[in-house]
Amino acid sequence: MLRTTKIMSVLVILALASCATDESARLRAEVNELKRAQLQQREDVTDIQKRLSISDTQKGKADMLNAIRESQESLNSKSTNMSREMQQLYGRVEERKFYVDRALADAKAERDLLKSQLDMVSGDINDLKGRLERLEAALQKKGIAVARPDSAPVPKPPTSKEPSSTALPPPPHSAPSEPAHESEPKSEPSPKVETSPKAIYDAAMKDFSNGKYKDSREKFNRVIKEFPTSSLASNGNFWIGESYFKEGSYEDAILSYDVVVKKYPNSDKVPGAKLKQALSFIEIKDPKPARTILQQIIDDYPQSPEAEQAKKHLQSLGNPAAPAKKPETTKKPRAQ
Repeated sequence: MLRTTKIMSVLVILALASCATDESARLRAEVNELKRAQLQQREDVTDIQKRLSISDTQKGKADMLNAIRESQESLNSKSTNMSREMQQLYGRVEERKFYVDRALADAKAERDLLKSQLDMVSGDINDLKGRLERLEAALQKKGIAVARPDSAPVPKPPTSKEPSSTALPPPPHSAPSEPAHESEPKSEPSPKVETSPKAIYDAAMKDFSNGKYKDSREKFNRVIKEFPTSSLASNGNFWIGESYFKEGSYEDAILSYDVVVKKYPNSDKVPGAKLKQALSFIEIKDPKPARTILQQIIDDYPQSPEAEQAKKHLQSLGNPAAPAKKPETTKKPRAQ
């Protein structure tokens, strides 16, 4: 009986051991399955992180490219603005320079004119002195006393020994003819001098048409100085510039045209003066101010013949003309 009980106990223990072994195996399998699932999840997380990293990198590159583009655009805009400001500043400096040069040129011309007039007056005085001395010598040879202006003679009272008639000059019919012959140069008729602005201006235009540019400038300057309020004064300055242009003195032409533009802004000669000023700059191989002036003509006088010529010259300089900005409201008749 005891033996049977021991056998039964051993069998129960073996059954329990067998059950425990199966349960342990099942638990190990479940643990392994959990480990594999965990590993798969880790791989998925790693893959997701890689994708997110690539996406962030591409987005960062795009942001950097956009930032570079914006920076370049900003730099280009600043460079364009600086270039425009520099061009405007250069134009102002050029205007100041021409204004100063013109003032210096006017002062020099006036000084030269005064010196020339002084020399002429000095020459006339010397000539008069020489004639006066020759007349005095001739009169003294004929026995006629001549009184100097600074030492007027005091008449002597007649005495009983010397009749008073001897102190008088000879009668007119007995006066010698030689002194009169000596004074003939004084009575020579002088050439006719024009006094009206129109007459002087017409004479200057005649000289200009005949190629006498220096003579025409002298007459135009007479109109400007003697009749500064005349409507012909602005035209005179323009044609002075034209005479310099014809002679190839382009710097002097630029200064003369500049006087028309600044001193007579309402003159109908202003578009032509600006155009010829630009052409003068082209002739001296300075295209930058020429382009600026040509564009001003197109903007300020879009309907004028000078604007059409300005467009052609701009195209020849490699800078196509821009569209007109302001219409011309009035068009005054051109004066010669």
